[in-house]
Amino acid sequence: MKPKHPPTAETLDALSMQDRIRLALEQDLRNGALRPGAAIDEQALCERFQASRTPVREALLLLSAKGMVSILPRVGIYVRHLDPRELIAMMEGLAELEGVLARLAARRINAEQRAQLQAALAQTAAHAQTADSIGYEQANARLHDLIYQYSGNTFIVEQTREARLRVAPYRSKMFEKPERLLHSQTEHETVVAAILSGNSEVAAEAMRNHISAGGSAFADMVLGTASAPAMQPRRRKRAIGEKKGSHC
Repeated sequence: MKPKHPPTAETLDALSMQDRIRLALEQDLRNGALRPGAAIDEQALCERFQASRTPVREALLLLSAKGMVSILPRVGIYVRHLDPRELIAMMEGLAELEGVLARLAARRINAEQRAQLQAALAQTAAHAQTADSIGYEQANARLHDLIYQYSGNTFIVEQTREARLRVAPYRSKMFEKPERLLHSQTEHETVVAAILSGNSEVAAEAMRNHISAGGSAFADMVLGTASAPAMQPRRRKRAIGEKKGSHC
């Protein structure tokens, strides 16, 4: 099973403008360029992608259907701001989904995949030891993606990616503390060891513990989000994306 993202230059050429815009916005959500509560300027998107208003709106409607953005008539378009209860519920669900994928990977991994998984684990270890949070975050995504692939279950992978995308804006600062990197790496080692040994139940439990909504890192993140002032939508004088004398 091939990973769904990131798209290559070849796959981008085959995508519609609507899909290109949607994928770019999803990446903005993953890397923190779009934060919860941030306003989305439809006109600016038209200019950024050199696109008409139709594919921009279609992309935003798809993100709205996924729960990523809120479209408020005569008010604006905003990155959806989740409350702590919603975040905890999503993280609980994500922990269970990733646990299932780890269990399946332990049952289905082959010799070539074992070597790839060990190499990915070595990459996360290297970044954890040097307290490289950006490198660790990227290596972490690679490690999880490999486990997704090795599970062989495209349906559960799709659900897991959707859940990860929805909580991504809230998880971007989880690896800023060096001690969290080391704890995360230790958890990775436990998960990978169980997968390599074919111990599916231990792998599932280790992955649930790694992602668990009850973990201290997630609790800190939720508390920080709850205490931060949420960006409240403000009524605009013009329609969404409308600028005097400009057209999308």
